[in-house]
Amino acid sequence: MKRRQGAIVLFVLLFIFWIILSSKITLVQLIVGFFSSFLVIFYNYDLIFNDAETTKLTFKFVGRLCYLLLIVLVEIFKSNIHVMMIVLSPKMKINPGFKRIKQPLKKEFNQALFANAITLTPGTLTVDMDDDTILVHGLEMDHIDDIAKSNMQKSFEKLEAK
Repeated sequence: MKRRQGAIVLFVLLFIFWIILSSKITLVQLIVGFFSSFLVIFYNYDLIFNDAETTKLTFKFVGRLCYLLLIVLVEIFKSNIHVMMIVLSPKMKINPGFKRIKQPLKKEFNQALFANAITLTPGTLTVDMDDDTILVHGLEMDHIDDIAKSNMQKSFEKLEAK
């Protein structure tokens, strides 16, 4: 997908998202949403649509993206149950700490998505990130070790594969 087409698609998606989140659909709301979506695209055009970050939009990529979304939702659900069991247990056995895990991805956008997915799963928080590693804080150190072998990381790696 070319840069301009990608910008148009993202603009339309942002505008639709604005309409969905609006409590009332009035002319003023539509105008504000239009200009807000336009300004987001205008100011972030070079950040989002550079040649190193673009990915060809194919059925294979969309399928991998849907699979990734499903995996992230499953991991969030499992982590919620795990943290709930920790909090509700009388002894509350936790072993909090920081640990660096290897950054498996090359593209900066995918790295940011992976770090945010780690933060979205309860019990873990991405504290710092560079090109080679991610610093993660977790309620249990064993849980941080499991991230490197998780289905979530594998699906992110598949998303980046050609």
